[in-house]
Amino acid sequence: MTVLRGTFRYWDSILAVIAASAAALWLPKEIIKEITPELIAFFTIQSAVILPAMIFTAGLLRGDGLTVAEIDRYQAALRKQMIFWVTLLFLDLIAVAFLVLGKAADWTWKITIIGPHSGEFGWVLIWVTVVLSALAILRMIPFVRGVMSQLELNALLAKKAIEARGRETGTPEPPPSTFDRPEGFGRIVGPKRRAQS
Repeated sequence: MTVLRGTFRYWDSILAVIAASAAALWLPKEIIKEITPELIAFFTIQSAVILPAMIFTAGLLRGDGLTVAEIDRYQAALRKQMIFWVTLLFLDLIAVAFLVLGKAADWTWKITIIGPHSGEFGWVLIWVTVVLSALAILRMIPFVRGVMSQLELNALLAKKAIEARGRETGTPEPPPSTFDRPEGFGRIVGPKRRAQS
């Protein structure tokens, strides 16, 4: 049971290692050369998406209507979320750095030891690059879940703030109003034809 729980928890790392091992064994260098610019562009866009999420997380917690215990609990959860954002951002940056390095080195890394012995270690560059890239891509799934959880938390904090203001002013919260749909609401209207003169 513990092994299954650990496997489920680190599923992205396991898949990244498997993908990197397969790439180091069978992926031709020419394919990596062709897709390197696209990967760099993808990770750049991903980093640009992460930064607003980090700023939103830092300013999400408000004290209206919360107890000290609730603030401590929410702060601990948001700190974990921020650590995840920062880790994902660094994965993007390091993956881009290895992509640039691999492209500059033509995905070859020849090491010569004392004497006539030498070895080709370009597969190490490929392995590390694919591990970082796969982790950054696979962790977009928990990234989306994190954004959705922050949406729920933001709604909860807004409700608590409204309830706190109602208790301070002594005015009860108004019941939710209904929206009366006018006739033809939601109907698709086609373009009007011009009257022929």
